[in-house]
Amino acid sequence: MDDRRTTGPDDRPAVPGVYIGSARRRRIRLHRVLLVCVLTAVLLAGGAVATAAVLAGRFDRAVNHADLLGDARSGPRQDVAGPLNFLLIGSNYRAWDPSNGERADSILVVHVPRSMDRAFLVSVPRDLYYMIKPYPPTQFGGSTEKIDAALNFGGMPLMAQSVADLIGVRFDGAIEARFDGFTKAVEVLGGVDMCVDEKTVSIHVGHDKNGKLATPYTETEAEPIPVPGVTPQVYYPGCQHLAPWQALDFVRQRELLPNGDYDRQRHQQQFLMAVLKQSTSAGTLSDPVKLDRVLQAVGKSLTVDTNGTSVADFVFALRGITADSLVGLKTPSHPEMIGETSYVIGDPGMDDLWQAIRDDTLGGWAAAHPQFVNSLRNAAPVARK
Repeated sequence: MDDRRTTGPDDRPAVPGVYIGSARRRRIRLHRVLLVCVLTAVLLAGGAVATAAVLAGRFDRAVNHADLLGDARSGPRQDVAGPLNFLLIGSNYRAWDPSNGERADSILVVHVPRSMDRAFLVSVPRDLYYMIKPYPPTQFGGSTEKIDAALNFGGMPLMAQSVADLIGVRFDGAIEARFDGFTKAVEVLGGVDMCVDEKTVSIHVGHDKNGKLATPYTETEAEPIPVPGVTPQVYYPGCQHLAPWQALDFVRQRELLPNGDYDRQRHQQQFLMAVLKQSTSAGTLSDPVKLDRVLQAVGKSLTVDTNGTSVADFVFALRGITADSLVGLKTPSHPEMIGETSYVIGDPGMDDLWQAIRDDTLGGWAAAHPQFVNSLRNAAPVARK
């Protein structure tokens, strides 16, 4: 193993085998795994319900509120009681380059069972081959293609409708993250302690023989081609501290991983677990000022639809959910070429997963299908005191 060390953009030592990267260029996809982090961090405030309510109120005022669910919302509720289903979308929209449109960079369904003591994180493949229905408000006539395109054709309402129709549920709330403000939240935490489970080679960050930042691969949207003379950044297995810029790069990677986007989905869920564990062990929750800084940083980067329920009410109702009670699930599916495009096709077991969400029997489904459960428990090192 290469034991060279470098420093990151803030001059802090990097972990062994990880080469210098650029925070500015790597702040694109962290949002997809932090969508739940801050909201759940508030929920983990234990007995400090009053403090949590105050912070939740401040967070509620910091975020943008909009109709994200459209016709995919559940009916009105008198109280917050399980089962609950939430839709979390990470968008690849670039404010500095809107001509590229907008697609869902990640699609996550969070199912909270009737017991309200845990949450299932179900990753929906963004490349799932799917018939997107027409959407008259944008004059979109309908199309069969990757499900993530629904966001571009009809915004969040069409995206929510597509996922709702796919699974057969209506949602109790939704969050969309477009911007890179989540980096600031991780910086407030001082980075992330995470246990990397497989060697991960970056196709985005590397250095030349002079140590200058360089892109190690070309054709990154297809089959990556190594650039001669450029050494890629490598994340080796083991527990280590990831600076914010390193975490951003790590959770992006899929092209050179054995199972592609499935491995990336697992890494996203593991990273979520690691952030939540660190939030509860690093004194963040016992430091209202620090937690408030995190909430404010992330809140400005989110658009939420709470379906008429206040954030404070959600905080109180979901207070029994902890980082250790999160269960990561992947969708039974496989990649397949159709023409010259790679899609994800659902396997027969996919409909059983959707049925388990509808019937609130995900615990039983996960126990019967351990091959689709992503290991999250060892995502973070033992908590530091």
